[in-house]
Amino acid sequence: MDQPVRAADLMAAVSAASDFAKGLPEEQALRTCRIALAIAERAGLGVEDRRAVFYLSLLRFVGCTATASEMAAALGDELAVSSLFAAVDPRDLRAVLGAAASLIGAEHGLPRRALDIAKFLAAAPAVIREHEVTSCEVAQLFAGRVGLPPDVTAALGQVFERFDGHGNPGVAKGTGIALAVRVEQVAHATELLVRTVGWDAASAGLRRRAGSSFDPDLVELVCQDLHGLRADPDEDLDQAEVLAGEPEPWLELSGDSLDDALAAIGAVADLKSVYTRGHASGVAARAAEAGWAAGLAEPDVTLIRRAGWLHDLGRVAVSARVWDKAGPLTAAQWEQVRLHPYVTERVLSRCPRLTEVAIVAGSHHERADGSGYHRGVSQPGRLAALLAAADVYQALTERRPHRPALAPAERAAVLRAERDDGRLAGWAVDAVLATAGHPVAGRAPEALTAREREVLALVARGATNRTVAQTLGISAKTVNAHLEHVFTKLGVTTRGAAAFQAIEYGLLDA
Repeated sequence: MDQPVRAADLMAAVSAASDFAKGLPEEQALRTCRIALAIAERAGLGVEDRRAVFYLSLLRFVGCTATASEMAAALGDELAVSSLFAAVDPRDLRAVLGAAASLIGAEHGLPRRALDIAKFLAAAPAVIREHEVTSCEVAQLFAGRVGLPPDVTAALGQVFERFDGHGNPGVAKGTGIALAVRVEQVAHATELLVRTVGWDAASAGLRRRAGSSFDPDLVELVCQDLHGLRADPDEDLDQAEVLAGEPEPWLELSGDSLDDALAAIGAVADLKSVYTRGHASGVAARAAEAGWAAGLAEPDVTLIRRAGWLHDLGRVAVSARVWDKAGPLTAAQWEQVRLHPYVTERVLSRCPRLTEVAIVAGSHHERADGSGYHRGVSQPGRLAALLAAADVYQALTERRPHRPALAPAERAAVLRAERDDGRLAGWAVDAVLATAGHPVAGRAPEALTAREREVLALVARGATNRTVAQTLGISAKTVNAHLEHVFTKLGVTTRGAAAFQAIEYGLLDA
């Protein structure tokens, strides 16, 4: 856990999440990065511009979650809208109309469908502008928090500009747009067009938008040898090979700088819905506090805090229409929800040094009785069990589309019911409730046997394993086995902490 994490590995994970958040194929950003680096080499860009191209390609859409709720409310499923319009020139009215017609109201009669399309086209420009302007600003804040170079941070504010000056936010045009941005824009469009319409049509599409959307000189440079840019969508992608294209020295994150980056990723994921903003930071704080209370070692507290920041990264793959829905979910929508922890784990697995964090983060909806998801395992690991309890409690402090935030007593009652029904681990619930200010003393820990209570009472009073064995007429090896079970059930790792729990639970009369 204390090893430095390469920023590029972490940003590759972020780029995969952004692909999901825009309804694009996984690895679209990485493929764009490979193309962009090839264009940069062909154009003779220097080291700093190539570094900017590298990070821009991975982070183009990092801020896109910021207006997901608003876009979904105004235009419908924002993932479908983003996916369908990804390769469309917004100033090509025929292309825009065709995309809108394929998206809207095929199940309705012509008059209703025409009206729905008209409403969509009327609302879209303002919604898209707000989306792109906000995305740029959030991306810049994110880059600053991660510690990326200032020129990368500045360039992220221009990714939706156009060469003709009709882009967003509309403050730069022509060669006033950073060269790295102009390269990334052409690379992004190249990947989309080659994959969706083929080589010849892609070349024609790029040339058609030269001088309007894109730098005409870069378009010509690309179209001279489109096949030489490794844009073939059927070619396997090696993430390590792509990331090796980052100019040295490579940026690394550790300690506080890594924590800042992970917290920023969690914040971006939370923007997906107006109902989840601040959730990840709350879960991270609660899980860490409960971890200390439960006697976890410092490395485990660090791990669970980081998993708390990242646990809902997979939310971005589900439309805000689902997260913001006040009524019951359909079977298909519920299946999407059940898969979001899987997406969290899948995305984070792209960063090799976050493997442990990925596993814990992806297990936050597992339950002790096997009723959770996405794996449906019973008795998940201790850190996963604690994260699950912290996640449930934090969610109850927040409003949701179907309910208001719960009062403290109601939150505690829900958690205790989950504990008593066997879904959440008792020790984890107690740790979360205790650190949230709820009394937990007087409740016996889950399923301590009579013999385990006897062993605990003696150990809590300072008896050695040998003394316990002699007193109870059992072997020292058996005493040790009982202690392991007691420690697990109490959620502690030391004799002193076990004694404290025994006092709290009133077990010293055993």
